[in-house]
Amino acid sequence: MAIGFPAYFAERRTFDLQQDELVAVVKAALAILGWSSEVLSGGEFLAAIPFSGWSWGEKLKVGILPGGVLQVESKCVYVGQWIDFGKNRSNVETFFAFVEHSIRQGVYQQPLSTVQQEAVAQSIQAAPKNKWAGLLFGGCLIGTLILATLIYFISAVIGLLTGYLYLPGRGHSGIVHGAWARIISVIILAIFAWILVWILRDRRKRRL
Repeated sequence: MAIGFPAYFAERRTFDLQQDELVAVVKAALAILGWSSEVLSGGEFLAAIPFSGWSWGEKLKVGILPGGVLQVESKCVYVGQWIDFGKNRSNVETFFAFVEHSIRQGVYQQPLSTVQQEAVAQSIQAAPKNKWAGLLFGGCLIGTLILATLIYFISAVIGLLTGYLYLPGRGHSGIVHGAWARIISVIILAIFAWILVWILRDRRKRRL
C-alpha cells in the first residue's frame, strides 16, 4: 500500500530482449489489458487506467531503458489521493505479468493476431455487473479518508493556536484544553510534516 501526494508505485525488471522487441511486447500487453495509451516524446508509453472501486484512476508510465530494462510507474491521477490501497502496485504487477505472458507467446515476433484482438474485446465486455456499486463504495471511502485527514489537520492547527483541540471520533468526539491540547496538536502536525518531508525526499531521489 503506497502513500504519497499522489500515491504511486514504481518497479524495474530486466528482460533478455532487444529494444524494438520490448516495444512490441509493451504494446501487446497494453492492448490485451485494454488500457488506452499514447507514446510520449521520449519514447515512453503513458497508459490511462480507469476509475475503480479503490481509486479515481491511475496513469501508468512505461520506460524502455538500455540493457532490456523496463521501468514502470503507476501513479494516482488525483493529487489528493495520498493512499492507494495497493492499487498502484497491483497495476504494475499486472502489467509485468502480461509482459511475461506476451514474451512466452512470442508476440514480439509478429503483430497481434485476430484471436488476441478478440480476447481484448471480450475482456472489456466481461466487466462485473456490480462494477458501479464497487465504484461508488470506493469513491465514498476515499472521499471519507481525505475529509478526515483535512479535519484532523485543521483541528491541530486550531488547537495549537487556541489551546482547544477538537478530536472527532467514532460515535463520540472530545475536546482537549490547555497545554495538552497544544502538545497533541504539535504531535499531529509533526506527523503531517514527517509525511511531507518523506514524500519530497522520495521525489528528489527519483529525479537524481
